[in-house]
Amino acid sequence: MSDERRVPITLRMPRALLDNLKAQADLRSHSMNAEIVQRLEESVYLSLSAHALDEGEELTDNERSLVRMWRAMNEGERLALRAVAERLADKAEGNT
Repeated sequence: MSDERRVPITLRMPRALLDNLKAQADLRSHSMNAEIVQRLEESVYLSLSAHALDEGEELTDNERSLVRMWRAMNEGERLALRAVAERLADKAEGNT
């Protein structure tokens, strides 16, 4: 998300959800914005992936292995892996 244009939005949510998001952001030393954006990105990615699988796209052995590893990780490990993967993707796209 390094070079993407950021657009401000107004968002309404239940107070309990806001409090939970704030607590999670504090645990990860994230801003509320970073926490919400990360969670939305994950949700959209998972939704697109599920849709691709619904369309009959089969996972390769390597993809299945990655899914198994992902599921075995704790939240901190997942965050670290995402950060590394995003940097690698930026580098591959020439956005270093």
